[in-house]
Amino acid sequence: MKHILFYTDTPNLGGAEKHMLLLAKYLSAKEVQVSLAYGRYSKISKLHAEFARYCKQIFVLSTLHKHDPRHYSQLRKILAKNKFDLIHLHLWNPGSCRYAFFAASKTSLPIVTTEHDPFELTGIKRLVKKSCLAKTNRTIVISMDNFRLLDEFYGVLKERLELVHNGIEIDRFLDNRDKAELPVQKGAQIITCIAELHHRKGHRYLLEAFKRLQTHVPRLHLVLVGSGQADRELRDQASQIPNVHFVGWREDIPQILRASDILVLPSLKEAFGQVILEAMASGVITVATNNGGIPDIIKDGVTGYLVPPANSQIIADRIATILTNPDQKRDIEKAALATVKANFTAQKMADKTLAVYQKVW
Repeated sequence: MKHILFYTDTPNLGGAEKHMLLLAKYLSAKEVQVSLAYGRYSKISKLHAEFARYCKQIFVLSTLHKHDPRHYSQLRKILAKNKFDLIHLHLWNPGSCRYAFFAASKTSLPIVTTEHDPFELTGIKRLVKKSCLAKTNRTIVISMDNFRLLDEFYGVLKERLELVHNGIEIDRFLDNRDKAELPVQKGAQIITCIAELHHRKGHRYLLEAFKRLQTHVPRLHLVLVGSGQADRELRDQASQIPNVHFVGWREDIPQILRASDILVLPSLKEAFGQVILEAMASGVITVATNNGGIPDIIKDGVTGYLVPPANSQIIADRIATILTNPDQKRDIEKAALATVKANFTAQKMADKTLAVYQKVW
């Protein structure tokens, strides 16, 4: 039985980290043993108990932050004392996991990485990045845009890149019939946005669009699910707009989607957009910006709507189109569900990832 070590130096808990958990779960079902190493400072510790269900071992490094050089020394000890067949590094940004590259390169262990959100680095960071890429056997990218960026910014040979889209457990959303309790009046139409409250997520343009729509659709409500550094600024913007609700970060996402009529993801930059898959599996139509990995998921006008980033007028127009064309809305939702079933399951993600490992072995 093959034994894989997952490693990340992320301080966060978001889509990339939940992707790791799902991958560990489905790989373990294929009789691949997975272990995990991460820093004690990381919010991924909140998932420790869930990882423990699927991981052979979990190594919590006594490191204070992502720059702590003890990542290197402690990983060297872990790699020396345990027999792994491969190390899989999950890079939450292009400069992450650098200590792990150098620790693993001191062994004969193959290195596979997943680039969750690549962008261009400069100066010494770029030199370190290119050195790390040279040590990598295969790089997994989660979208065609990431494929392009790694070629454009770092000249990664295409034969060393592997496209593996993120996947979801569809049954969590497809079979869910419960609706979340939301602070809206009965019979209201609900637009939902599920995203960290950060400027890059583009909430300000959604609020502007919603303000335009309020004039014509007074029973329309906007529910913002998430937390983050832009919370106060967005609340100030929304203070003069009726029917906007901030509900914070929630764990009952399937139930919230079941209660929603439309999902909008107005991101200025989005690595993939996994919540779109969750909406598609829930039978909820999506309006999302045409950037990053989103076009890999949505075919405009067929499985959802793509809009330009930072354009509140077009966001409003697309929402209005949906509200006034219920038959078309149902057709798009049906096509979206078929697409996610065919292309974006957790099972398919694990199968493709295992195929990458097998190429390396």
